[in-house]
Amino acid sequence: MSAGHSEAPGWRLQVALERTAFEALEGALENLTDAVVAETVKATHPIEKSPADLLRVTLFGTDPAGEDSRPKRLLALLGEAGVELDDAAVEPEGATDWLAQSAASFPPVTIGRLTIVGAHQDPPSRRFVLRVDAGPAFGSGRHETTQGCLLALDWLARQRQVRTAFDIGTGSGILAVAAARLWPARVLALDSDPVAVATARKTLRQNGLSRRVTVVQGEGFHPIKAMRLGGAGLIVANIRVKPIAAMAAAFARHLEPRGGAVLSGLLASEERLVLAAFRAVGLRLRRRMGRGAWVTLILTR
Repeated sequence: MSAGHSEAPGWRLQVALERTAFEALEGALENLTDAVVAETVKATHPIEKSPADLLRVTLFGTDPAGEDSRPKRLLALLGEAGVELDDAAVEPEGATDWLAQSAASFPPVTIGRLTIVGAHQDPPSRRFVLRVDAGPAFGSGRHETTQGCLLALDWLARQRQVRTAFDIGTGSGILAVAAARLWPARVLALDSDPVAVATARKTLRQNGLSRRVTVVQGEGFHPIKAMRLGGAGLIVANIRVKPIAAMAAAFARHLEPRGGAVLSGLLASEERLVLAAFRAVGLRLRRRMGRGAWVTLILTR
Protein backbone atom coordinates (compact mmCIF):
# COMPACT_ATOMS: atom_id res chain seq x y z
CA MET A 1 0.00 0.00 0.00
CA SER A 2 1.32 3.42 -0.76
CA ALA A 3 1.28 6.10 1.88
CA GLY A 4 2.44 9.67 2.17
CA HIS A 5 1.90 13.08 3.71
CA SER A 6 1.52 16.31 1.77
CA GLU A 7 0.57 19.89 2.48
CA ALA A 8 -0.21 20.58 -1.19
CA PRO A 9 -3.79 20.37 -2.54
CA GLY A 10 -4.52 17.71 -5.07
CA TRP A 11 -7.27 15.31 -6.10
CA ARG A 12 -9.11 12.26 -4.90
CA LEU A 13 -11.07 9.48 -6.57
CA GLN A 14 -13.44 7.25 -4.60
CA VAL A 15 -14.70 3.92 -5.89
CA ALA A 16 -16.41 0.82 -4.49
CA LEU A 17 -14.50 -2.40 -5.15
CA GLU A 18 -14.96 -5.99 -4.09
CA ARG A 19 -12.10 -7.01 -1.80
CA THR A 20 -10.77 -9.57 -4.29
CA ALA A 21 -10.75 -6.96 -7.06
CA PHE A 22 -8.98 -4.48 -4.80
CA GLU A 23 -6.27 -7.00 -3.89
CA ALA A 24 -5.71 -7.72 -7.58
CA LEU A 25 -5.49 -4.04 -8.51
CA GLU A 26 -3.72 -2.51 -5.52
CA GLY A 27 -0.21 -2.83 -6.88
CA ALA A 28 -1.22 -0.85 -9.97
CA LEU A 29 -3.30 1.63 -7.96
CA GLU A 30 -0.46 2.50 -5.60
CA ASN A 31 1.82 3.23 -8.57
CA LEU A 32 -0.66 5.85 -9.81
CA THR A 33 -1.39 7.58 -6.49
CA ASP A 34 0.22 9.15 -3.45
CA ALA A 35 -1.99 7.23 -1.02
CA VAL A 36 -4.63 4.51 -1.00
CA VAL A 37 -7.23 4.24 1.78
CA ALA A 38 -9.59 1.25 1.87
CA GLU A 39 -12.53 0.96 4.27
CA THR A 40 -14.92 -1.96 4.67
CA VAL A 41 -18.52 -1.27 3.71
CA LYS A 42 -21.12 -3.19 5.68
CA ALA A 43 -22.47 -5.12 2.72
CA THR A 44 -21.90 -8.48 1.07
CA HIS A 45 -22.77 -9.93 -2.29
CA PRO A 46 -21.88 -13.14 -4.15
CA ILE A 47 -18.62 -13.70 -6.01
CA GLU A 48 -18.08 -17.19 -7.40
CA LYS A 49 -20.65 -18.57 -4.96
CA SER A 50 -18.85 -17.03 -1.95
CA PRO A 51 -19.55 -13.89 0.11
CA ALA A 52 -17.10 -11.01 -0.29
CA ASP A 53 -16.59 -7.71 1.52
CA LEU A 54 -17.20 -4.49 -0.33
CA LEU A 55 -14.52 -1.82 0.10
CA ARG A 56 -14.78 1.92 -0.26
CA VAL A 57 -11.43 2.79 -1.84
CA THR A 58 -10.22 6.39 -1.87
CA LEU A 59 -7.25 7.26 -4.07
CA PHE A 60 -5.30 10.46 -3.40
CA GLY A 61 -2.81 12.44 -5.48
CA THR A 62 -0.96 15.75 -5.13
CA ASP A 63 -1.22 18.09 -8.10
CA PRO A 64 0.02 21.60 -7.27
CA ALA A 65 0.56 22.50 -10.94
CA GLY A 66 -2.71 21.09 -12.24
CA GLU A 67 -0.96 18.88 -14.79
CA ASP A 68 -1.27 15.44 -13.21
CA SER A 69 -2.08 12.76 -15.82
CA ARG A 70 -2.60 10.03 -13.23
CA PRO A 71 -6.38 10.47 -12.77
CA LYS A 72 -7.04 9.69 -16.45
CA ARG A 73 -4.77 6.64 -16.23
CA LEU A 74 -6.63 5.50 -13.11
CA LEU A 75 -9.99 5.87 -14.86
CA ALA A 76 -8.66 3.80 -17.77
CA LEU A 77 -7.32 1.13 -15.41
CA LEU A 78 -10.62 0.88 -13.54
CA GLY A 79 -12.51 0.82 -16.83
CA GLU A 80 -10.49 -2.23 -17.91
CA ALA A 81 -11.51 -3.86 -14.62
CA GLY A 82 -15.19 -3.22 -15.38
CA VAL A 83 -15.66 -0.10 -13.23
CA GLU A 84 -16.91 2.68 -15.53
CA LEU A 85 -16.38 6.22 -14.18
CA ASP A 86 -16.22 9.62 -15.88
CA ASP A 87 -13.94 12.59 -15.26
CA ALA A 88 -16.40 14.03 -12.73
CA ALA A 89 -15.48 11.22 -10.33
CA VAL A 90 -12.11 12.91 -9.75
CA GLU A 91 -12.63 15.62 -7.12
CA PRO A 92 -10.31 18.36 -5.81
CA GLU A 93 -8.82 17.57 -2.41
CA GLY A 94 -7.21 19.76 0.24
CA ALA A 95 -4.15 18.90 2.31
CA THR A 96 -4.66 15.59 4.12
CA ASP A 97 -2.68 13.42 6.52
CA TRP A 98 -2.71 10.46 4.15
CA LEU A 99 -0.20 8.46 6.18
CA ALA A 100 -2.56 8.31 9.16
CA GLN A 101 -5.54 7.42 6.98
CA SER A 102 -3.63 4.74 5.09
CA ALA A 103 -2.31 3.09 8.25
CA ALA A 104 -5.78 3.17 9.82
CA SER A 105 -7.35 1.44 6.82
CA PHE A 106 -5.22 -1.68 7.31
CA PRO A 107 -4.43 -1.89 11.03
CA PRO A 108 -2.45 -4.85 12.44
CA VAL A 109 -4.36 -8.15 12.37
CA THR A 110 -3.70 -10.92 14.89
CA ILE A 111 -4.42 -14.54 13.90
CA GLY A 112 -3.58 -16.97 16.70
CA ARG A 113 -0.02 -16.11 17.78
CA LEU A 114 0.73 -14.39 14.46
CA THR A 115 0.35 -10.65 13.91
CA ILE A 116 0.30 -9.14 10.39
CA VAL A 117 1.46 -5.57 9.93
CA GLY A 118 2.23 -3.46 6.87
CA ALA A 119 5.86 -2.70 6.07
CA HIS A 120 5.28 0.96 6.99
CA GLN A 121 3.79 0.18 10.42
CA ASP A 122 5.52 -0.18 13.77
CA PRO A 123 5.00 -3.81 14.85
CA PRO A 124 3.54 -4.57 18.28
CA SER A 125 5.77 -6.34 20.78
CA ARG A 126 4.74 -9.86 19.82
CA ARG A 127 6.91 -12.84 19.01
CA PHE A 128 5.52 -13.84 15.61
CA VAL A 129 5.21 -10.71 13.44
CA LEU A 130 4.67 -10.91 9.67
CA ARG A 131 5.38 -7.80 7.58
CA VAL A 132 3.12 -8.04 4.53
CA ASP A 133 1.84 -5.26 2.27
CA ALA A 134 -1.32 -5.70 0.22
CA GLY A 135 -0.25 -5.81 -3.41
CA PRO A 136 -0.67 -7.50 -6.79
CA ALA A 137 -0.19 -11.04 -5.42
CA PHE A 138 -2.83 -12.76 -3.28
CA GLY A 139 -2.19 -12.98 0.46
CA SER A 140 -2.54 -9.75 2.46
CA GLY A 141 -3.78 -11.71 5.48
CA ARG A 142 -7.30 -10.25 5.31
CA HIS A 143 -8.95 -13.08 3.38
CA GLU A 144 -10.57 -15.97 5.27
CA THR A 145 -8.54 -18.64 3.44
CA THR A 146 -5.23 -17.02 4.39
CA GLN A 147 -6.38 -16.59 7.97
CA GLY A 148 -7.48 -20.24 8.09
CA CYS A 149 -4.01 -21.33 6.93
CA LEU A 150 -2.33 -19.13 9.53
CA LEU A 151 -4.47 -20.64 12.29
CA ALA A 152 -3.67 -24.13 10.99
CA LEU A 153 0.08 -23.43 10.92
CA ASP A 154 -0.06 -22.00 14.45
CA TRP A 155 -1.89 -25.11 15.66
CA LEU A 156 0.55 -27.48 13.95
CA ALA A 157 3.53 -25.60 15.39
CA ARG A 158 2.29 -26.51 18.88
CA GLN A 159 2.10 -30.20 17.91
CA ARG A 160 5.31 -31.01 16.01
CA GLN A 161 8.67 -29.84 14.73
CA VAL A 162 9.27 -29.09 11.06
CA ARG A 163 12.69 -28.86 9.41
CA THR A 164 11.57 -28.37 5.80
CA ALA A 165 8.37 -26.82 4.44
CA PHE A 166 6.93 -26.32 0.94
CA ASP A 167 4.46 -23.52 0.12
CA ILE A 168 2.65 -24.31 -3.16
CA GLY A 169 1.21 -21.20 -4.84
CA THR A 170 2.87 -18.79 -2.43
CA GLY A 171 1.32 -15.55 -3.75
CA SER A 172 2.58 -12.74 -1.52
CA GLY A 173 4.74 -15.19 0.46
CA ILE A 174 2.77 -14.69 3.68
CA LEU A 175 2.44 -18.41 4.47
CA ALA A 176 6.11 -19.07 3.76
CA VAL A 177 6.99 -16.25 6.17
CA ALA A 178 4.60 -17.67 8.79
CA ALA A 179 6.19 -21.13 8.51
CA ALA A 180 9.68 -19.63 8.89
CA ARG A 181 8.53 -17.66 11.94
CA LEU A 182 6.87 -20.61 13.67
CA TRP A 183 9.63 -23.15 13.00
CA PRO A 184 13.42 -22.88 12.50
CA ALA A 185 12.78 -24.47 9.11
CA ARG A 186 14.03 -24.16 5.56
CA VAL A 187 11.09 -23.14 3.35
CA LEU A 188 10.68 -23.50 -0.40
CA ALA A 189 7.96 -21.22 -1.82
CA LEU A 190 6.65 -21.89 -5.35
CA ASP A 191 4.41 -19.99 -7.72
CA SER A 192 3.83 -20.08 -11.48
CA ASP A 193 3.15 -16.32 -11.66
CA PRO A 194 6.31 -14.17 -12.06
CA VAL A 195 4.55 -11.23 -10.37
CA ALA A 196 3.85 -13.40 -7.32
CA VAL A 197 7.46 -14.60 -7.27
CA ALA A 198 8.74 -11.01 -7.28
CA THR A 199 6.22 -10.00 -4.59
CA ALA A 200 7.12 -12.95 -2.37
CA ARG A 201 10.83 -12.15 -2.61
CA LYS A 202 10.08 -8.57 -1.57
CA THR A 203 8.05 -9.86 1.39
CA LEU A 204 10.94 -12.08 2.47
CA ARG A 205 13.35 -9.16 2.36
CA GLN A 206 10.97 -7.06 4.48
CA ASN A 207 10.93 -9.88 7.05
CA GLY A 208 14.67 -10.61 6.94
CA LEU A 209 14.06 -14.21 5.84
CA SER A 210 15.70 -14.38 2.39
CA ARG A 211 18.37 -16.77 3.66
CA ARG A 212 15.92 -19.34 5.03
CA VAL A 213 13.14 -19.07 2.45
CA THR A 214 13.73 -19.68 -1.26
CA VAL A 215 11.19 -18.58 -3.87
CA VAL A 216 11.11 -20.48 -7.17
CA GLN A 217 8.90 -19.96 -10.22
CA GLY A 218 7.19 -23.09 -11.50
CA GLU A 219 3.96 -25.05 -11.70
CA GLY A 220 2.86 -27.19 -8.76
CA PHE A 221 5.50 -29.65 -7.53
CA HIS A 222 7.52 -29.65 -10.77
CA PRO A 223 10.36 -27.45 -9.45
CA ILE A 224 10.72 -29.72 -6.39
CA LYS A 225 11.07 -32.75 -8.66
CA ALA A 226 13.51 -30.92 -10.96
CA MET A 227 15.63 -29.84 -7.98
CA ARG A 228 15.64 -33.44 -6.72
CA LEU A 229 14.62 -32.38 -3.26
CA GLY A 230 13.50 -34.85 -0.63
CA GLY A 231 10.37 -34.69 1.46
CA ALA A 232 8.99 -31.99 3.72
CA GLY A 233 7.47 -32.08 7.18
CA LEU A 234 4.94 -29.47 6.10
CA ILE A 235 3.26 -28.71 2.77
CA VAL A 236 0.80 -25.83 2.55
CA ALA A 237 -1.35 -24.83 -0.43
CA ASN A 238 -3.90 -22.03 -0.47
CA ILE A 239 -5.13 -22.36 -4.05
CA ARG A 240 -8.32 -23.57 -5.77
CA VAL A 241 -10.02 -26.90 -5.34
CA LYS A 242 -9.26 -28.54 -8.70
CA PRO A 243 -5.47 -28.01 -8.60
CA ILE A 244 -5.36 -29.19 -4.98
CA ALA A 245 -7.31 -32.38 -5.71
CA ALA A 246 -5.18 -33.07 -8.81
CA MET A 247 -1.98 -32.82 -6.74
CA ALA A 248 -3.03 -35.26 -4.00
CA ALA A 249 -0.60 -37.97 -5.16
CA ALA A 250 2.25 -35.43 -5.32
CA PHE A 251 1.49 -34.34 -1.76
CA ALA A 252 1.70 -37.96 -0.63
CA ARG A 253 5.03 -38.50 -2.41
CA HIS A 254 6.68 -35.41 -0.96
CA LEU A 255 5.26 -35.47 2.57
CA GLU A 256 7.55 -37.02 5.19
CA PRO A 257 6.19 -39.67 7.61
CA ARG A 258 4.10 -37.89 10.27
CA GLY A 259 4.22 -34.75 8.11
CA GLY A 260 1.30 -32.36 7.87
CA ALA A 261 -0.50 -30.83 4.89
CA VAL A 262 -2.51 -27.59 5.17
CA LEU A 263 -5.04 -27.05 2.38
CA SER A 264 -7.25 -24.02 1.79
CA GLY A 265 -8.88 -21.97 -0.93
CA LEU A 266 -11.81 -24.35 -0.54
CA LEU A 267 -15.49 -23.61 -0.13
CA ALA A 268 -17.29 -25.78 2.38
CA SER A 269 -19.18 -27.43 -0.49
CA GLU A 270 -15.84 -28.53 -2.05
CA GLU A 271 -14.45 -30.24 1.04
CA ARG A 272 -15.68 -33.75 0.17
CA LEU A 273 -13.97 -33.74 -3.22
CA VAL A 274 -10.61 -32.85 -1.69
CA LEU A 275 -10.91 -35.29 1.20
CA ALA A 276 -11.77 -38.15 -1.16
CA ALA A 277 -8.69 -37.43 -3.31
CA PHE A 278 -6.33 -37.29 -0.32
CA ARG A 279 -7.79 -40.29 1.48
CA ALA A 280 -7.18 -42.32 -1.68
CA VAL A 281 -3.43 -41.63 -1.33
CA GLY A 282 -3.22 -42.42 2.38
CA LEU A 283 -3.72 -39.04 4.08
CA ARG A 284 -6.34 -38.53 6.77
CA LEU A 285 -8.13 -35.48 8.11
CA ARG A 286 -6.66 -34.31 11.39
CA ARG A 287 -8.50 -31.03 11.85
CA ARG A 288 -10.94 -28.81 10.00
CA MET A 289 -11.15 -25.03 10.46
CA GLY A 290 -14.05 -23.02 9.08
CA ARG A 291 -13.89 -19.27 8.48
CA GLY A 292 -16.81 -17.64 6.71
CA ALA A 293 -17.76 -19.70 3.63
CA TRP A 294 -14.26 -21.23 3.45
CA VAL A 295 -12.59 -24.22 5.08
CA THR A 296 -8.99 -25.08 5.85
CA LEU A 297 -8.01 -28.73 6.22
CA ILE A 298 -5.07 -30.20 8.14
CA LEU A 299 -4.17 -33.70 6.95
CA THR A 300 -1.49 -36.14 8.12
CA ARG A 301 -0.33 -39.60 7.21
